[in-house]
Amino acid sequence: MYSDVRIVQDNTAENVNGCVFQALTDNEFNPLQNVRGSRNFGYAFFENELTRSAIERSRHYDCILAGSSWCLNKIQCRGVNNCELLLQGVDLSRFSPLPAKQDNGQFAIFSGGKFELRKGQDLVLHAFKVLQKKYHDMILVNCWYNSWPESIRLFRFSKYIDWQVSGNDWQEFMQNIYKKNGLDSSRIITHDLMDNQNLKDLYSTTDMGVFPNRCEGGTNLVLMEYMACGKPVIASYTSGHKDILTTENALLLDRLEPFQIYQEDGQLWADWEEPSVDQLVSQIEYAYHNRDRVRQLAVQAGNDLQKFSWTDSAKSLLNTLMKYGAIDRKAG
Repeated sequence: MYSDVRIVQDNTAENVNGCVFQALTDNEFNPLQNVRGSRNFGYAFFENELTRSAIERSRHYDCILAGSSWCLNKIQCRGVNNCELLLQGVDLSRFSPLPAKQDNGQFAIFSGGKFELRKGQDLVLHAFKVLQKKYHDMILVNCWYNSWPESIRLFRFSKYIDWQVSGNDWQEFMQNIYKKNGLDSSRIITHDLMDNQNLKDLYSTTDMGVFPNRCEGGTNLVLMEYMACGKPVIASYTSGHKDILTTENALLLDRLEPFQIYQEDGQLWADWEEPSVDQLVSQIEYAYHNRDRVRQLAVQAGNDLQKFSWTDSAKSLLNTLMKYGAIDRKAG
């Protein structure tokens, strides 16, 4: 009954009949594919400030769907009114509550997301440097693979990490980072790029997830999947995270400072928030010493994420398409 809606996945067509729904790839709202339909809907995730081109392109869509309330507010603040919220979902058949981790004499901290300034791994490494001296049973498990050196170079804006891009492969690059920053690499497990279907097994070996992200245009799928597994998290209460986190399902990093990056021409490029590294250390220590309390947060996290399925996302999309007349309400 929804055969008139086209989900764009290839470059085979430039103009089609019916409704086109596709991703907008950046803060300029460039479409993923060069294709137009009789009705057009774009899906936007962005972390950098919207350009004039983005605002102009938004006028060529029936509706722009934003991946978080933060993104939606950013769009509306630029005077764009044809926009709606569409949160991403979790594959709940793959990511579901795990049994409690067996006590193996280690407290394992997990950190995920590609290694870059926005994701806040510099804060994770700085916090772990403090904690590794105090807690000899604490280890860091990360899945940070990043194939875009230009995004890694944004660490030049961090005061928490000494970095340079060097090494013949990912493992060597990260080992150089650890050494340069005075970290005990024997207590850091570094994973290469990992298939999504293997992540649940990785999560099961860890005690706590840390996500001190400076900005998320979406709701942070790695965070959502980790929480859906009934695992406790410490996460920054900012941008897209705020659509998921509560005081009942997470330990929040809510001591935030403005973090802005300007281009050479003086234009604001990124308007983010930086969590307190001292609060990050404090929250990890709280989790270490209060594991029963933290397990309660984890159970609530697993329950809360049940309402963020891809089925729920699909229903939300269909409701928006009906609202804008792209689908007959009687058919829906």
